Amino acid sequence: MSQEYKRQQSFPLRLCPSIRQQANDLAHVEGISLNHFISLAVSEKITRMEQTSLASEQMRLKNARILRPSFQFGKLA
Repeated sequence: MSQEYKRQQSFPLRLCPSIRQQANDLAHVEGISLNHFISLAVSEKITRMEQTSLASEQMRLKNARILRPSFQFGKLA
């Protein structure tokens, strides 16, 4: 698939009328299109979820290191 074809694809999005109106109003205040506003919102959500996942994984690894005894020359360190 070419990049131009990918950019022209559309995705039908169903929003309840009140959420759509709020999003539309906020987009208008920001001076951007509703489409751009929704794209930014999705991007921000993905970033937050990735950061949360990364932080969770780092905490899991940190806890695993704390709980795992380290051995040095056959003795507990």
